[in-house]
Formats: sequence, structure tokens, C-alpha cells
Amino acid sequence: MRIMAEKNKVVKAGIGYIIGNYLLKGLSFLTVPIFSRLMKPSDYGIYNTFIAYEAILYIVMGFAIHSSYKNALYKYRTIDDGAEQGKDYDTYVSATIMLQMISAVVWFLLVLAIGQYFTQLLGLDFTSMIFLCIYSFAGSILACYNAHVGLKYQYKSFLLVSGINAVSNIILSIVLMYTIFPQNRYMARIIGTTLPVTIITLFIIIKFFKKARPRNYKYFLPWGLKYSVPIISHGISQVILSQFDRIMINKIISSSAAGIYSFAYNIYAIINVTARSLDNVWNPWFYEQMRNKNIENIKKKSNIYTLMMLLVSIVVILISPELVKILGDEEYWSASYSVIPIVAGGFFAFLYTIPASVEYYYEKTKFIAVGTIAAAIINVVLNLIFINKFGYIAAAYTTLFTYILYFIFHYIIAIKVHGSCVFSTKTLVLYSALLLALTALSLIFIDFIFVRWSMAIFTGIIFIISEERKVGFISKLIKKHRRNVK
Repeated sequence: MRIMAEKNKVVKAGIGYIIGNYLLKGLSFLTVPIFSRLMKPSDYGIYNTFIAYEAILYIVMGFAIHSSYKNALYKYRTIDDGAEQGKDYDTYVSATIMLQMISAVVWFLLVLAIGQYFTQLLGLDFTSMIFLCIYSFAGSILACYNAHVGLKYQYKSFLLVSGINAVSNIILSIVLMYTIFPQNRYMARIIGTTLPVTIITLFIIIKFFKKARPRNYKYFLPWGLKYSVPIISHGISQVILSQFDRIMINKIISSSAAGIYSFAYNIYAIINVTARSLDNVWNPWFYEQMRNKNIENIKKKSNIYTLMMLLVSIVVILISPELVKILGDEEYWSASYSVIPIVAGGFFAFLYTIPASVEYYYEKTKFIAVGTIAAAIINVVLNLIFINKFGYIAAAYTTLFTYILYFIFHYIIAIKVHGSCVFSTKTLVLYSALLLALTALSLIFIDFIFVRWSMAIFTGIIFIISEERKVGFISKLIKKHRRNVK
């Protein structure tokens, strides 16, 4: 009974994260046509450059300390599990929040003192840099909160906070565009994005501090920083892989080109949101299975997990040119040629999380950093060569190629760390080859909508059949609905 209850908890959380995140992303998709028409490509490019820098700074400012929470829960335990008060997991969380608050003050003073010297280098004005500092701090706290609730499968808390943030930043951005910043709409978007999450962050901090008073820093922080500091370089390298190409396009070509290229990532977000939703459930489950040495179960479930993501990715790749035209104004339609390889790269970005779970479990964060840094360096070098020669579309292909290497690097490292492979290599190679073949066909038939959509419908049918045979989420939802109706 206990095993069934645990399984149902994991399944329920998985469904909750996926459905909830799609609803949240649905809000973003609904607003893409609005913002793409309210903002010129240059404004869109500046805003996405701001977001790219935030993705780097929040990791540095917060020491990537959120990455340690999974292991901290098992290391320090909670009061309910017999931990000593003041040396428990909740106190560890509060101590790390205080560390980030001190770090934020230091960074804010640094920006006030010498920020103007970096405005030209970063391509942001001084006001944007102030908001970048604030937004990055809020992002680091929010990452801690999401990691915390994810460990306990509290998907409702995650969705509540994310929903409030998503709705409020959309509404505030639009209001600011029509009132205070009609001529500088990138600034309206920056402020509209920053203020809501900052207010939410204050409530999160109060909640953590009420749960446990921050103390015993010497007891907690040496271990926490030893674990998380190597993740800083890993996190920055991940940003370089996922977003630095936009910064380079902005510098090498123009902010308009960066805006069009960034627009393609709205389609990539479908894969990213799905992968992140499932990862919130996969990681805690994986830790439990590793502790119980259920290697065969991990191998079996990872094959199902990967198959579901493969089929979703293929469908999105096949219909992505039409999604671009639906979501964007005509001046963004050229993004169709870059979106297909970008989405394919998204599948390999997801695939990396499979072996990375092993590295995190064994606390081998230095190995994680080495693999990601190597991939990031390759990505930067390739972008420098090919963006200059072939324009911004080249960045989409360098991203795909680099994410393939990224997965391979971490897969090899995971085998080295564990001493053997806990996943099915043949299955992962087969799925990867199939994904690349469908990517090539999508590019060949990019102007033949009937061919692509026929393949997409066929893949969708396979997905439904596979899901029902291997998981059964859909049938469970239908049965639940019928019971409620009766």
C-alpha cells in the first residue's frame, strides 16, 4: 500500500507539473502575438538580451545554492525525520537564503559604483542594469523555492507562485507600454517582468524564515558552497549553450536579428517546459531509486521517459513553421528556418538531464562543470566562426551540434562516476538517430505543409498508443472525469 501511495504521489505530481506548466506557458503563447506586435524586433532583442544576462547573474549571485537542496534533504533530514533542531534541512535552507541576501547587497552596491563602465560592453543602459541586479536576486530565491517544493512534490505551491508571477508580469508590462514607456517598450517589459517577481520573493523569504531561523552558517555553508560553487561554472556554461548565441547575434549582426532569432525560442519553450516539468518529478524519484539500488527500474522508466519526450519533440519540430506564423507578425516569419534545429537541440538538452542525475546524486559537481564548460567553449568558437559567415541561422545549427556533444560528454562522465551505465545506451542512440532523421525531413519538406503535418499526426497517434500502453495517464484522467460526472 505504501509503495502504491508513493507511486500515485509521483504520478499525480508529474501530471500536475505538466498540465500546470502548459497552462502557464499557454499564457505566454497567448501574449507572444501581442508582444511581437507591440515591440519592434530591436526592442524584442534588447529584452531577450536582458533575460540572457539574468540567466547568468542569478547563478553567480545565488552561488547556484539551489542545486544543493536535493542532497541537503538527505544529508541533514527534517525535524520530523529525527534531525536536531537548528541542524536540520529547513535551517539549512534559511541559512542559504541569508547568504544570497548578503550577496545581493554586495552586487547592488557594485552596480551602483561601477555599472556605467559595463553599459557599452553589455549593450544595456544603466537603468536596465539596476533592474538586472534586482531581477537576478529574485531569480535566485525563486530557484530555491522551486527546488524546495519540488523535493516534496508540492506542485500546487509551485504553480500558484508561478501563475501569479506570469499573470502579473504580463499585465504590468502591457500597462507600462501604453502609459509610461510607449517609446521605450523594452524598458516596460523589463520593469513589468522584474517588479512582480521581486514582491513574490519577499513573501518567499518571510515564509522560509518563519519555518526556520537562519543560523549555524559555519555548520551548513562550507558543505553547501563546496557542493554548489562548481555548479556556477556549469550554470553559466548552460546559459552560454542556451542563450549566449542571442547575445553574440546582437553584437555581431544587430538587435533586430537577435529579436527574430529569440522569437524562435518561443517554440523551443514547448520542449523546455515539458522537460522541466518532468524533471521536477524525475529527480526526487531517481534519488529514491538509487538509494534503494533499483537500477533495472531506472533503466526501464528512463526508456519510457525518453520515448515520451522524443515523440513530443518530433511533433513540435514537424509543425514549428506554422507555429511561427501563428505566433508572430510577418517580420518574424524568417525564424521558421532556425526553429527546427533549435527545437531538435532542445531534445538533446533534455537528454543531458538523464546522465546528469547520476552526477548530482554522487555529488560530483566538478565533473558536471567540466563537461558543460567544454560544450560551452565549443559553442562559442563555432558561433564566432559561422555567425560571421552565414548569419544568425547558423547559431541554430551550432546549438544543435553542441547539445549533442553536451549529452555525450555527460553520458560518459556518468558511466565513469557510477562505474557502469544505469541507462540503455542502445535505446538512447536509437531515439537520437530517429530525432535527427525527422529533423532532416522537416527541413527538406519545410515548404510542404501536408507532408509534415501527416507525419506529425502519425507521430501523435504513436504517442497516444505508447502512453496508454506504458503509462496510462490519459485513461486515468478519463476514468476520473467519468466518476466525477456520475
